[in-house]
Formats: sequence, structure tokens, C-alpha cells
Amino acid sequence: MDLGRSVVEPFRRHPAVGSALLGLVLIAAFVVIPVLAPVAMAGHGDFDLELTAPDVALTVVSGLILTQLRRWPEACLVLTTVAGLVSIFGGWQVNLAPLAVTIAIFGYALRRPRRSAVKAAVVTSLVLGGAAVGAGLWRGEWGRESLVLWLWTATAVAIAAQSRRAAMDDLEDRARRAEESREETARRRVAEDRVRIARELHDVIAHHVAVISVQSGVADHLIERDPESAHAALHHVRTSARSVLTELQSVLGVLRQDESALPTAPAPGLSGLDGLVASFRSIGAQIEVHVPVPMPALARAADVAASRLVQEAMTNVQKHAAGALTTITIRTCDDDAEIAVTNGAPPRPSAAERSSEAEGWAGSGLGLIGMRERVLAAGGTLETGPTPDGGFRVAARLPLDREDR
Repeated sequence: MDLGRSVVEPFRRHPAVGSALLGLVLIAAFVVIPVLAPVAMAGHGDFDLELTAPDVALTVVSGLILTQLRRWPEACLVLTTVAGLVSIFGGWQVNLAPLAVTIAIFGYALRRPRRSAVKAAVVTSLVLGGAAVGAGLWRGEWGRESLVLWLWTATAVAIAAQSRRAAMDDLEDRARRAEESREETARRRVAEDRVRIARELHDVIAHHVAVISVQSGVADHLIERDPESAHAALHHVRTSARSVLTELQSVLGVLRQDESALPTAPAPGLSGLDGLVASFRSIGAQIEVHVPVPMPALARAADVAASRLVQEAMTNVQKHAAGALTTITIRTCDDDAEIAVTNGAPPRPSAAERSSEAEGWAGSGLGLIGMRERVLAAGGTLETGPTPDGGFRVAARLPLDREDR
């Protein structure tokens, strides 16, 4: 197998070399065989195979024409047909011309559409067959009676080879497209995982980093004149930093584990709303909460989305409207629950707040994008926009848990 590949591979890389070699080998064969045949057949009866000068000339011309078959198949077919006509009408039979026509029609049919190949075979057969009949050479001459049959056999074999090659190319193309599709799917999944991980990390740390930023700014301004308040602020910083580390360890642990080993701890939901509100109030946020009793039961994904929505909305309030009164409202509407977080216009910022803003409070806008993606994924809708008094409102409608109703 390796030897065969090593022999064929150079001709695949340089197809013109193969055509040239074929023509030269055929020239040599049709010149040498008639010379050596009488010697080899000596003692086995008469073997009359006379090689004439016109035969040699036709053989050389036909062989040279075939050397260009791959480059100019149409021209080669026409020229070999002309050589065949010369051989027929001249009565010269020991030459390459008839075989050259067969090889030329094969090469043409292999490289051109099926309809063109059939038309070429019909025309060539009529021309050479008619010439042979007209010259009275259709019978009694070696090879003449089978010329048309060989032409059509070569055409049929070429068409079959072309069809097989087209089928193989189609299979390779399908395999390539399937591989590209798998790679594209893998890239899309990686991108989706990146977005999901980024959203989870944002949800996990944004609130605590907001607390750290605010409290560190407060501590910086109060460290000399009010050490007790500064120490209290630093305590909040330390607590929030510890919470960030704990939640990051939890997220990273999930990423490192197999699906079968994933933790089963409950995801955050509206049941933790009181703790979430308390954490924001601890950094000075003014929050009013209006929720029904009992709290409406949301579908699991909707419950997580609602909790993250409140957390992200409150974090944005601390970034862009610190000190503004914020109202959290939850109410039921038919089969949905509406969760709204509305803040008033931001008051004039204090020195500590201006310092915090100067240190990088500018938002990227990704929080609202992630919020919308979560709500849509949970089967809900989200509306965001400014209020007439200069504040901002974030409102989502999320499906209730039907099994609990």
C-alpha cells in the first residue's frame, strides 16, 4: 500500500507529468512492439505486422498529442480524431491513432459534464465509424470493427469514474461541513458558557464590591474625625470581602466539578429578599419594601431571576443614585408576578460618594443586559427606563409556579 502511494503520489501532485509520460510510453510501445513481435513469434507461424513510416509518424504525432490531454482535452480529442481519419483512409493499421482517440475521449469525458461527453462520443463515433465504412475498412481490418465499441466503453467508464469522484467529493464536503458545524457548535457553546460564567460572576460580586467601595470611601473620610464609624465601615468592608471570596469559591468549585458532583445547595430566590435588603441598608441605602403576605411562589428559574434582578437593580442604584429612596414592589398579576425596583432622583452627592464615583463607578451597561437575559430565559419580560421625577425603574413580569397554585 505504501509503495503504491509512493508511486502514484508524484503524478497526483504533477498531473501534467502523468499525461506526458503516458504519451511517451505509448509511442515507445507502438514503435518497439512491431519490431520485436516477429522475433518473439519466430517458429510459431506467420506473424505479419509490418511497420511503415506513416505508422511511425502517426504514432509519434498521436503520442505527442496525448501529452497535452490534461491541459487541452477538447483539442486533443479533435486532433486524435483527425489522426484516426488519416489512419483509416491511408490504410495504415499499425499505429497509435485508434487507441489515442479512445484515450482522448476518456480524458475528455472525465473532465467535462456528462451531456458534453455523450455528445462528443456520438460525434466521434459517427465520424470515425462513417469513415471506416466509407473506406471499406469496417470488416477484415484488425481493430476497426471494435473502434466504436471502444469509444463508447471509454466514455461510459469515464462518466462512471466522474460520478464516483463527484460522490466522493460530496461525501468529503458533507464531512467537512459536519466538522465545521461541530466546531461552530462547540465555539457557540464555549461563548455561551463564557457569557453565563461572566453573568454569574457579575451577579455574585457586583453587590459586595459596591458595598466595599462605598464603605471604604466612608472609612477614608471618617478615619480621623470619627474613628468608631470608620471602624464600623471597615467591618462592613471585611464582611463583604469575605462574602465575595466565599461565593467565588462556590462558583469556581462548580466549574471544576463534573456534572454528577455538582452541589445541590439552593440558588438564591425571593426568600432571601430580607437579607438582601438588610445588606443594602447597612451601607446607607434607603429602601421601602412592599410585598404581599405570603410571598407569591414563582417558578424556580423565575425565582432566581427575580432575586438577581432586585440585587442588580439595587447595585445600580448605589452606583448611579446613592442616597435616593428606592422602592421594591412585588405583586401578582393573573398568572405572573410583577417585581419592580424604582428609585427617585439622586440627591447631591457627598464628598465620600464623589470620591467613590471618581474611583470607577461608571457602569458598563452589561448589568441590564444580563438582567434581561435572565428574565427572558425564565419566560418573563423586562421593562427599564427613567421615571418622570428623574429616577429609574426596573420592572419584570415573571411566571408564577403553577404547581403551587
